[in-house]
Amino acid sequence: MRATLNKQNYTSASVLAAEWNSIWTRCWLFAGLVADLPDAGDYFVFGIGRESIVVLRDDESNIRAFYNVCQHRGNRIFTSESGSVAQVACPYHGWRYALDGALVEVPDAERFCPALEKSERSLKPVQLTLWAGMVWVNMDLDAAPLENYLGPIIDNLAPYQLENMVLTGHQTVSLDANWKTVRDNFLEQYHVDFIHPQHASFVDCCNSTNIVWPYGHSATMVEGFLTNSRYPVPQKTPAHLAPLLQGLGLNPDDFDGRVHAIREAVQRQKRKVGAELGFDYSRFSDEQVSDIWQYDIFPNTFLTLQAEEVWIYGSRPHPVDPDKCFFDKWTLQIPIEVGCDAERGLTLNPSLTVSSEADRPEHAIFSAEDVIAGEHSLTITLDQDIYYLADMQAGMHSRGFDYAVLNEDEVRVQHFHDWIKWFLAKHVM
Repeated sequence: MRATLNKQNYTSASVLAAEWNSIWTRCWLFAGLVADLPDAGDYFVFGIGRESIVVLRDDESNIRAFYNVCQHRGNRIFTSESGSVAQVACPYHGWRYALDGALVEVPDAERFCPALEKSERSLKPVQLTLWAGMVWVNMDLDAAPLENYLGPIIDNLAPYQLENMVLTGHQTVSLDANWKTVRDNFLEQYHVDFIHPQHASFVDCCNSTNIVWPYGHSATMVEGFLTNSRYPVPQKTPAHLAPLLQGLGLNPDDFDGRVHAIREAVQRQKRKVGAELGFDYSRFSDEQVSDIWQYDIFPNTFLTLQAEEVWIYGSRPHPVDPDKCFFDKWTLQIPIEVGCDAERGLTLNPSLTVSSEADRPEHAIFSAEDVIAGEHSLTITLDQDIYYLADMQAGMHSRGFDYAVLNEDEVRVQHFHDWIKWFLAKHVM
């Protein structure tokens, strides 16, 4: 039976509300980075749908998460995206909480009758787990641990040691598309030949390897440092690969007539140069050294991984509008100190630019129109995706379109939507 998707899943406000109750309030969600909370009192606010969750480090160095709402009249306490506080104080009526969420002071407490029990008005907690330098939250206090939820993904990502990487970019773009329209885009390679033609010279997307797991998670592996197998292998090294090879101390001309040998040569040379520069590739498989892996964590987090650089990205739903969402991207890299030697002209990856001592980059917030106008960029590949997403969403509303049909290359799209159905059925309100 041919796989199909109902277009109402992308356009219906009632579907968006059902997803809120059955998915977003039940699943583990990536909220931010541990590195953004170095000291007691440091915090950041994670917005998801209609909720605001504050993540902070307390006086005992524990990282906690609470709903960002005062227990007096429901006022939001933290109004800045991030910062540092000595205590948590509601700006409306001055209720004060300790960094562990306990209510410690109520102005004019004697005017409450009967008397308030402070222990009963603490900030309401959200379940929180730290993994690989990332903060994950779950609004369901009875949810199974993150380790159970992610299964083998935990061990598969261990070699990358994200906790030792440096944040080099933090971006958020508002999109005129349903959050699933955005997610579907990154769950298949079917579109790559058509809107990402530059990929043909350095990755083989059409032969990607797909893996699926329970709870809607999946992964794909795309072999790097080779050409798309749908095209003839060129006689000369593709221009895009030249700086990558030169940075590893390899001569691109040496591969003329043997471009097929570049991938294996890069695997060997990265291990050699990495040992000289102080970056250990021994924990990586050959495929992890040369290829691009993408892990898709349900419901909305992607991790695109190379040994030297990782993107964490995904779409968050709009609180009420099924035709809108927010797309976040975090870029992490190994520090330039262990990835480059400027004097010798060596670099494990030409994109490496940031020292471990660099200041945190500003959080850039902009619109899809800004990307299309060239005023902001999330890399050429993501910019190309963003260009088409609004048109995809608009087409879902057309009377001339009935439903989506999927092919074998879109197996991860089908897997994702199958698990959406599972969560919706399991948590019927």
